[in-house]
Amino acid sequence: MSIFSINDNSNYGSILSQSKANKESKENSKINFANTFLKQNASKLNEIQSANSQTLIRSEVLNSTNNNINKNYYTKTNSPNYDIASEFKNSIYTLKYKQVDLNTNTAYGYSVDKDGYMGEDFNKAAGLPKDFKIHKSTLDEIERFNQENMASETSGNYYNSFDMASIVKSYYNSFNQVISVFPNDKTSFSKADLEQLPKGLNSDYNDNQEQIVKNIFNAEQFHEAQAIKYSTMNLGMNLTKLDFSPQSMEQGYSIEDGFNPDMSVYPQNEDGSYSKEALFMSFLKSYPPFPSSNQVVLSPEAKALEAKFELERKANPSFSVSLDDIMTGKVDFAKLLKGYAQDGWLDADIYAMDKGVKWQNTSIGYGGAWFDREFNQAKANGWKASNESINSYVNNIMDRLDKLMSETRV
Repeated sequence: MSIFSINDNSNYGSILSQSKANKESKENSKINFANTFLKQNASKLNEIQSANSQTLIRSEVLNSTNNNINKNYYTKTNSPNYDIASEFKNSIYTLKYKQVDLNTNTAYGYSVDKDGYMGEDFNKAAGLPKDFKIHKSTLDEIERFNQENMASETSGNYYNSFDMASIVKSYYNSFNQVISVFPNDKTSFSKADLEQLPKGLNSDYNDNQEQIVKNIFNAEQFHEAQAIKYSTMNLGMNLTKLDFSPQSMEQGYSIEDGFNPDMSVYPQNEDGSYSKEALFMSFLKSYPPFPSSNQVVLSPEAKALEAKFELERKANPSFSVSLDDIMTGKVDFAKLLKGYAQDGWLDADIYAMDKGVKWQNTSIGYGGAWFDREFNQAKANGWKASNESINSYVNNIMDRLDKLMSETRV
């Protein structure tokens, strides 16, 4: 299936066995490089570690002999051991992220600093703050994730190249919409701050096939959005559950084959808070960065597939209802729902409403053994949704939908 028609971020394409073999080969190369690096630089790393230990002792002596010293003075920039600790950390970064062209210090057409973070030219192109630190490994992960997501479609890479600045810009704009509860210049987020962030969103595609955020939900609103969607034959909402928990900031906290950036390059601040960069990565784990058609160059094989998919779509157009069409009145959704109800598609929901029970499981659409027995027995005894019940159900859904959209619209 074409990446440009995906509406459900929870389903990803399979990875070809050749891709796995290539990946294993790359990992082996990394290990060999790491072993060589460590052997050649063992004395230097030991020297750094030793110096780091000495300055830590010095810091403790100073703190114990001078009670007038303000402990808060030893911060990220003022701590006597910070520079050496940073030197050691930078050596590790050099070891892990060696893919930068060492002759030009560039990647994806933009500059990269000695620690592997993209330069100011990339930030400007991507609409990021001047001092925003996004690591090259994150861009590598965007490429890996999308190539492997489409690996089963073509014999080689699906994409020839990515406009990384444009992709990051699109998703950073969405990210800023989601965290708009805080000032735009806020760069540090405590665990209490994380709890205030939205729990879900609804998105759609613009004319360029870029995903854009349409609605932002708290926990209760997101649950209501799920209930409405699954009670209306999968109403045209593209819902995404957001996870801004502390665990989401940890390395490897992502679904299998999902977008999984290296979080070690976005460490916690010394006071235990999280940087805006780490928060952005957490957002991308929930809301993966799929490129739009104008943000990539397809391989020749992929271009042929896209042309074929487009012909198939034109020959067999599928009926779908967008949320915008419903809310603007372009589609008479109440009439459409009544048609579904009269055909029996909404019987379980209407029966639950008539009986005053909450049965919907928004993940699978079933209400458990007790409800199933009750409902099936009622159907066997001749129960049928009356016109009055259908009208009441439809009116209830439309009122709830209108309220939810007006409260959560971006």
